[in-house]
Amino acid sequence: MTSVVIGPDGQALGVTYEDERRRVHWIDPDLQRLQATIDRALAGKINIIRDRSSDGNKVLIWSSAADDPGTYYLYDRTTRQLHGFADPYGSLTRYSFAPVQAVTYRSRDGLTIPVYLTLPAGRPDRGLPLIVMPHGGPFARDSWEFDPHVQFLASLGYAVLQPQYRGSTGYGREFVERGFGQFGSGMIDDMEDGIDWLAGRGTVDPARVCIMGGSYGGYAAMWAPARSPQRYRCAISFAGISDVGSMLRYDARMMSATRYFQDWRRRVEGEQRADLGAISPLRQVARLRVPLLIAHGEKDRNVPVAQSRNLVRALQRSGASVDSVFYPEAGHGFSRPEDSGDFLRRVEAFLARHNPADAAAPSPVPAPAPG
Repeated sequence: MTSVVIGPDGQALGVTYEDERRRVHWIDPDLQRLQATIDRALAGKINIIRDRSSDGNKVLIWSSAADDPGTYYLYDRTTRQLHGFADPYGSLTRYSFAPVQAVTYRSRDGLTIPVYLTLPAGRPDRGLPLIVMPHGGPFARDSWEFDPHVQFLASLGYAVLQPQYRGSTGYGREFVERGFGQFGSGMIDDMEDGIDWLAGRGTVDPARVCIMGGSYGGYAAMWAPARSPQRYRCAISFAGISDVGSMLRYDARMMSATRYFQDWRRRVEGEQRADLGAISPLRQVARLRVPLLIAHGEKDRNVPVAQSRNLVRALQRSGASVDSVFYPEAGHGFSRPEDSGDFLRRVEAFLARHNPADAAAPSPVPAPAPG
C-alpha cells in the first residue's frame, strides 16, 4: 500500500510503496543517506526505519525478509554501531528458511501474473510436490515477507505457489478490474495456469498438487478441485466461503453504507451478474471428490462459521472424504498459539495421507459422485 511518511512538523519525508517487495522513497536527503547506509549493512532485507531519537542519532530499524522472521536493530549514527536487540519470533531466528522468489508467468489469455514461489531447501527443484496457496480478499495481495505457513510447508518438502491472480491489488487499476466477476472463473484459471507453468518447467509433479488457503483463498481451495478434480490430490480450507450468494447477503447486512456494498457486489458478480450458485461449493457438493480438510473459527465475523459447518454436513451426507475442525476461540485468523499449532499439525498429517512429500504417490482416483 502506498502511503506518505509525515515528520513531526507535518512535512512529507518520503513515500512507501510495494512492487515485488516493500520499499520507501525518501524525499529528505538525510534519510536517503541513512537508508542507504542501513541497506548496505543489512543487504537483501527489507529495512524499515521505525523511529528516531529527538536528535536523530539513535535509529530503530525493523529488518526482515521472506526467508527471515525479522529482528529489531538499534543503529547509533555517531558510533556507526548496529545492534540487534529484539527477535519477535524468538528461537526461529536460529534456523535457515527457504528463499522466496518473485517471478511471473503468462495466463491463458495473455495476462502477466506475478507470483511468489518458494522451493524447499536442500531438494532438487525437479518433480516436487506442490501446494498452491491463493491469498484472501480476493482484492488484496501477498507480500514478500516472512509467512510461517509457507515456510512450514516448504520445510516438509513442498514447493509453494502464491499466485497474484487477476483482481490482486498493487499491480494497477486495470489488473484489479480484470478480476471483477471472476470470483470462480478467471481467478481460478490464473491459479491453474501457474500449476501448468511450473509443471512445464519440470519443477513440480502435476500429479502431486494440493491447494490450501484462507477466506477467499479457502473458497478457491474448495472451488478449484470442484471445477477440476483431476488436477488436485487434496484441498485445505480455513475460514472459506462455501455459498457465495449467502455470503453476499451477509456482507450487505454488515457493510455500513449501501454504496460500499454495491461496489463489492459488482466486483463479485460482475456486470453480467454471474450465477453465484454455479460457483458455490455448497451448491455443487457432488463435484467435490477430492479429500478436504476444513477448519474455521467459531468467532469469525468476516466469514460466518456456518459457511463451513453447512458444507461439512453436506459433504458428509454425500459420502465425501472430509476432515473438519472448529476452533471456539478463533476468529478470521488464529489469536492463540495452541490453535495455530493444532491446525498446522492437522495440515501435516492430512498432507502425509493424501499427498506425501517424501515419496511419489500414485495418481489420485476421485471418489464417484453420488448417484
